[in-house]
Amino acid sequence: MKPTSRWVTLLGLVLLLTAGACATRTVYVKESARAKPVPTMVEVDRGVWVVENYPQPVFYSDNYYWRYDDGVWYRSVTLIDAPVRVHTSYVPVRIRRIEQPGVYVYYRAPAAVARVRVSATATIH
Repeated sequence: MKPTSRWVTLLGLVLLLTAGACATRTVYVKESARAKPVPTMVEVDRGVWVVENYPQPVFYSDNYYWRYDDGVWYRSVTLIDAPVRVHTSYVPVRIRRIEQPGVYVYYRAPAAVARVRVSATATIH
């Protein structure tokens, strides 16, 4: 082999190795995540809506979501916001009148009852 062709061969080998090290790879990931269903609310009393089929008793009234947990009321602007504990005097009277809020855990209204679907981040006015 001639000295020039050795250098060309060596240079080609170096370029080939460094090009491989600098190459990028595109990876496609197939997501199997499913969109969460939009919550459904049903009116259980005039001006009081309950989030249907939900693991906690959550009501909507007076532009707030009201959650009842072990004798304590919580309020939030949207369904997914962190609720803030509130004194019972701040809870609307029509919500406080619900004798057993716990019966609305996983509540399912009869088929004839009107339903409304809302985004978990929506506020209703």
